[in-house]
Amino acid sequence: MKIFKFLLNFFFSKENRIDNLEAKNIMIIENNFNKDNLTLGSIYKVNQNIKLKNFKNKILKDNLTIVVTDNKGKTIGYISKKEIDNIQ
Repeated sequence: MKIFKFLLNFFFSKENRIDNLEAKNIMIIENNFNKDNLTLGSIYKVNQNIKLKNFKNKILKDNLTIVVTDNKGKTIGYISKKEIDNIQ
């Protein structure tokens, strides 16, 4: 029973850690991201301090690219499905 409890805690805590990452911690810096295929309908803007759990479904289900902005609204980076796959 202790092994089962340990395994449950391990998997849930990892998922919890991932979901609580902030956008600024997983984004690709603006200059390093290929923006050629971006259109107004394929992006979703979030603040750099928003946690992944608040926008992960936009990437995975709606196939959107996240535009990460600073507190003044300036674009500082991007998050795509590729970045989500790299942390999971």
